[in-house]
Formats: sequence, structure tokens, C-alpha cells
Amino acid sequence: MNTYPFFTFFKRTTVVFLVCVMSIGSFSIAFADSHEAEGEMMEEKPKITGWFQIDIDSLGPYFLIGASHPLGGGISFDSNIYVNGNPAPGTDEPHKYLGEFDMGITFPAIANDSMALLLTPMLGVGFNYVSPDGPYALYPQIFAILPAGKIFGFHWTISTITSIFDDESFNELYNRTYITYAINDIIAIGPQFESVLFPSDVPLNDDGEPIDRLIALNFGGRLNINYGEGNTLGLYVGYETKKGEDETGLTGRMNFTRRW
Repeated sequence: MNTYPFFTFFKRTTVVFLVCVMSIGSFSIAFADSHEAEGEMMEEKPKITGWFQIDIDSLGPYFLIGASHPLGGGISFDSNIYVNGNPAPGTDEPHKYLGEFDMGITFPAIANDSMALLLTPMLGVGFNYVSPDGPYALYPQIFAILPAGKIFGFHWTISTITSIFDDESFNELYNRTYITYAINDIIAIGPQFESVLFPSDVPLNDDGEPIDRLIALNFGGRLNINYGEGNTLGLYVGYETKKGEDETGLTGRMNFTRRW
């Protein structure tokens, strides 16, 4: 019996089978490598960052939460909400349940190895959910943040424009600025300044005369305490120059911020 054709067929079949196995294996390895590289590239993409903050000051307790979506080139799309359910203590203002939504763009005005200046112009719209009357106010605003080594600067200007929704209301302009110096990895201290004023028309007093355009003006010291990675406790103690005759003028704010 001639077995040569059989062995020839067997060897050829074996070679073809091994080639197929090696091809499939090579394809599987290449496929896995490509997905691994794709995963590494995805991991290298800038991540969306977020933050949460709770404050207590003259407005009562309120909550803020926001996020930053990177767009490339150091530019990001930012958004946040502000929730407050208390009227200003000691005032005749009706109770409010305010909800505000802001959107804006962050871009670097200055960026080098030693410092950066980040600007964030934003526009927000607020609603008073006590009554179904639609928007309560518009909030054009701008943030300026200055990280420079151990020095950190922060500025915030926001205008509360209610007159376009209520002819009898008055617009306000608020400013907050502070600069801190990091003594170590835990504590940073520095000065802080705040003001609130009527930018245009002002209410009248009981005698029919315009009241002082400057509503509040206080200054003092700020202390930031590191509460672990991404956590900061902020304490501000200041003196209010627009205080009443029977008031000491001592004021301030406490807040806790969580970043991720």
C-alpha cells in the first residue's frame, strides 16, 4: 500500500492548520494590543472634574455643586448650580427658595511654569420656587483664579439682575477677593475683602431719599485648612463697616469644599 500521498496530505494539512492557528493568535494579540493602546489613550484624555461646597454666612446655609469639562488647549466648559432656601436674617424680605444654574468658559489668560491666571466668565439664571412666576434673576459673573506656587488668589464678581423680571426690584453687585499663602501642606492664610452695592438705581428710605448705594463692605482674614486630598475647610472672619449702631460688626463665613 502506497502511504506517501496520505503522509503528504497529512503534512500539508498540518502546516495549513498551524498557519491558521498562528494567524488567529497573531490577530488576537494585535487586537488585544490595539485595544490596550486605545485604553491607554483614553486614560490620557483630560478627565471631567467636579466640586461640591456648603456655605454658611449672612444668607444662611446654601449649597453649590459644579463641574469642568475640558475642551482642549487649557479651555474648559464649566457649569454649576446654587441652592438657597432662606431669606436674609433680620430683613423683611419674603421667604425664597432660590435655585440658580450657571454656565461659562474657563481659559488661561496667563500660563507658565511658575503661575497661571484662569478666567471664567459665566451667565446664570435663577428661579424662586416659592411661586410659579418664571425666572427670578439673571447672574452675569466672572471668576479669576491665580495659582502661583504657595500663593493662591481668588476673585469673584457677580451681578444679580432682577429688574428685567420685576420693575419694582433693585439689582445688586457683589465682589469677593482673597489671597492666601500656604504655610505648609495643611494651612493657608491671607486677607479677604467683600462688598455689595447697588450698581444703578437704589431704594428710597422712609423720607423718600435714596439710601446708601454701598450695602456691605467688610474685610478680614481667611484660613484654609487641608482636610485630606480634595477637601478644604475655609474660615473667614471679618469686620463689617456698614454695621448697625447696636452691632459689633463681627461677621464671616464658613465653608467646606470637596473636589474630585
